[in-house]
Amino acid sequence: MKNFVWLLVIACFLIYVFNVSAASKPEFTIKIGRLKLDGVKDVDIDKECTVFELTERINHAGGPLDNDSSYTVYVCYDKDKIYFACDADDDTVISSDVAEADYRDSDYIRFYLATEDDFEGVDKLEETHYAFVWTPQDKDGKWNPQVREVSKTSYGGAGHPKLDGDGAADFVKNKSGPTDDGWYIEAAIDWDVLEVEKDERELLGRIVGIMFIAGDTDKDEAGPAVQERAGEVRLPSDKTAIGGYWNSPDHFRVSELEQGNLAVDPTGKLATLWGVLKAD
Repeated sequence: MKNFVWLLVIACFLIYVFNVSAASKPEFTIKIGRLKLDGVKDVDIDKECTVFELTERINHAGGPLDNDSSYTVYVCYDKDKIYFACDADDDTVISSDVAEADYRDSDYIRFYLATEDDFEGVDKLEETHYAFVWTPQDKDGKWNPQVREVSKTSYGGAGHPKLDGDGAADFVKNKSGPTDDGWYIEAAIDWDVLEVEKDERELLGRIVGIMFIAGDTDKDEAGPAVQERAGEVRLPSDKTAIGGYWNSPDHFRVSELEQGNLAVDPTGKLATLWGVLKAD
C-alpha cells in the first residue's frame, strides 16, 4: 500500500512538472534588435524584429473588422529598451479628441506585455502586466501619437502610478507617419520604466507574455456620432484562456527574449534621441 501511495505521489509530481513545463514553453522568440524612431518603417524591420500578424477578428458592437484592414506588429529588444511597431492598412485615420480612456473612439493599437512568467491561468492585470495603447495621430490630426498605459484606468488592474492616466507620454518614446495603405507607428519603452533590471542575466532568455489588439474606427455617416468602432483584431489566443479578451493576462502568449549578444551593432540603428522627438 505504501509503495502504491509513493507511486501515486511521484506520478502526480511528474504530471505537475510536465504541465508547468508545457505551459512555460515559449511560442515566440523576441529578437535582439533596435528600431530607428522616425515614423518610417525600417527597410530591414523583418530581420530586426519578431513579426506578428493580427488575424483573429473580434465581434464587437460595430461587428467584425472588415477584411480590407490588416495589422502587422513588430517587436525586438536590446539591453536598454523593448521596441514595438505596427504597420496598419486602414483607409481612414481617426484619432478622436473625445475618446474613452483607452482611445476606443479612435484607430488604435494596444501592446500588452507581462514582464514576468506569471500570467497563465489568471484573470486580472497585475503589477507586472502592462497595457500600452497608441493612436496614430494626435487629436488635431498631426502625426504625433497619443499614448497611455491603461491596465488600471480601463481594465481595473493594479496599474503603475507613474504611468497612470496620461503619464505614459512622459516615458514612452514614439513616432508615427502615413503609409500608402494607412499608418505606421513605432515606439521604444525603457526597461527601467517596466521596472526590469538592465542586466544580461535578467534579460537573455527571460520569459514574457505578449498580446496585441488593434481597433479600427470609421466615421458614422448614418447617425449623430462622429465616429464609431468598426471592429477589432488581435493576435490569436490558444482558445483556452480565461477572462475577457481585452483584460485577462491569461490571453498573453508565452514568449522568450532571444539569447545572444545584446550589444547590437548601432550602425544605422540608433534610436532618435527623445529630446529631438519632443522638439519636433
